Amino acid sequence: MIRMLLLLCAAIFVVLALWGGEDAPRRVAATPAAAPAAEPMVVQASYISEAPAPTGPVVPLVLPLVRSDAAVVEALSDAPAPAETEAEIRYITASSVNVREGPSTEFPVVGKLSRGEAARLLWTEENGWARIILEGDGMTGFVSGDFLSDSAP
Repeated sequence: MIRMLLLLCAAIFVVLALWGGEDAPRRVAATPAAAPAAEPMVVQASYISEAPAPTGPVVPLVLPLVRSDAAVVEALSDAPAPAETEAEIRYITASSVNVREGPSTEFPVVGKLSRGEAARLLWTEENGWARIILEGDGMTGFVSGDFLSDSAP
């Protein structure tokens, strides 16, 4: 068995040595090109298919260079943090409220809230339904704005 394997490897080597001439595709090791950091790289597009090339002017593709510059990192770290907006906390005023997938009673119920539970108001729809999120479990949905209050009951 080992003799057959060695014979097969030798045959493959001989075939490649004899007929693996210049026409055979060769692998080229990828070496990073040393390009100046300030100049963009220009790539000329070529058409491989048999379709005719476009008749208009050929526009080169210019790729911007991305580099990590200490001055840029320092400038970004000195930038002020965005101001936190005050979350609008609303409280449930009814004994039990359905939380729905969409802003009407036609949407399915995804959860229930009880009187006094707090939720963060994301926005209010034109029809009076409010999009809320519960901070503890992350549940989001819509409730009728009639059952929300600014103060705890």
